[in-house]
Amino acid sequence: MASLELFEEKLNKDLHPSLSSKEMAEKIVIAALEAEYGKSFTLNRGFAKMVNALAEVLVTNPELRRQALHIASLAIKKNRDHQKSIVAKRS
Repeated sequence: MASLELFEEKLNKDLHPSLSSKEMAEKIVIAALEAEYGKSFTLNRGFAKMVNALAEVLVTNPELRRQALHIASLAIKKNRDHQKSIVAKRS
């Protein structure tokens, strides 16, 4: 599976509207790093610190924050639409 597909799949699974902007940023960073470098990369020492630092930049930089929240919004909408289609099929 291509990195972009893995990234989108992870976001669709992990993002939901009740997360704070910092939590969403962390989920985006983790999804990007896992998609690019693999799940084993998350086991590296200092990974949590790196995620925190990158998420902080996403949240505090206005342009990056806007882009990150847009990505999160798209993933949440896609997930919501998918859930609606599953419910509709069951009815």
